[in-house]
Amino acid sequence: MLRGLRCVRCGERTGLRYDTSGCSGCRAAGVPSALVADHDLSGVDGAALWAEWSRRRPGLWSHHELLPVDAAKAVTLAEGATPLLELDGGVLLKDERRNPTGSFKDRFFTTAVSWAREAGASTVAVASSGNAGVAAAAYAAAAGLESVVVTTGEISGTASGLVRRFGGRLLFGDTPEQRWAILREHADEWTVLTNTSEVPVSSLWVGVEGYKTIAYEIVRDLGDVPEVVLAPVSRGDGFAGMWLGFQELQALGVVSRTPRMVAVERYPSLSRALREGAEPPPANDVTGPVEATSISNPQATVMSLRVIRESGGTAVACTDADLHEAAERLGRAGVGAELSSAAGLVGIDALRRDSLLEPGDRAVALVTSHAANQPGTLR
Repeated sequence: MLRGLRCVRCGERTGLRYDTSGCSGCRAAGVPSALVADHDLSGVDGAALWAEWSRRRPGLWSHHELLPVDAAKAVTLAEGATPLLELDGGVLLKDERRNPTGSFKDRFFTTAVSWAREAGASTVAVASSGNAGVAAAAYAAAAGLESVVVTTGEISGTASGLVRRFGGRLLFGDTPEQRWAILREHADEWTVLTNTSEVPVSSLWVGVEGYKTIAYEIVRDLGDVPEVVLAPVSRGDGFAGMWLGFQELQALGVVSRTPRMVAVERYPSLSRALREGAEPPPANDVTGPVEATSISNPQATVMSLRVIRESGGTAVACTDADLHEAAERLGRAGVGAELSSAAGLVGIDALRRDSLLEPGDRAVALVTSHAANQPGTLR
């Protein structure tokens, strides 16, 4: 049962809220922190629920008991049920390219847009460099809602064209910070689903709930929890959602442990926070263009840092060159991944180099988006 929200940092519980400003107490203390769903699982028979899920046709909404929207009223394009692919060397890829718009963002927007429609919204709005905007526009179209995607001039022609194809409206800011200011300015007329803070916090908790299903599917397909899960991380909505999913399965007795969560980041914000004991993670100076736009936020979130610390994981920083090399390796295995989506492979290389993967450890790398979503980085 959904009983409210809790802060990822201080643990304070609150009633349901539908803004993205986060915990008021932590913000006042100078550490803006996300609010996530707080489910009461004490009366849930975990074994019976897991058995029921296993009998259903795979898909995101097959796990509706732990999602915050009535499945009968869901706006769905048949997202989820993405496969695990095994590469040479025992690497497992959770292939989120198979979702309807080609990225894992569909998991967020099926839940978030379902809630928005049920709440009586007329227009949903997001800040996005690409994949989130495309998914938001697609699900808004399926729901019969208007959509606004606030972006910058760096958005690709592919993404902007798809947003328009789905009936979305594009607005442009000169900087990422201006995107968030535009969302705050229009918060009374739009239903805002993504981060609005210059020190990033998270997107709306309702959508983050959709990412829990990645964890459920990994356990379903493996029959257990992998030792390590790696993901490309910018603000880390998906990273945190997966962690919530693994924690729920442990609380229900479906699994006995949780994996180490590893964030692979373009800028070393989380890496510095772990090294320096900092909170919130520090911002980094941005110099020159960045091709890995899906993970290009120079400052990470307290939410992602908490996932790493709670899980005993770590962070790995990478360059565009690292990502190109990893994407080419994936390509030679027949997997066409967006540049940022190859980050998990970079992380596995780093863990092996630092002897942080034991023989026999299963590592699942999240491939978040298809190469066709960012054709300009193909060489």
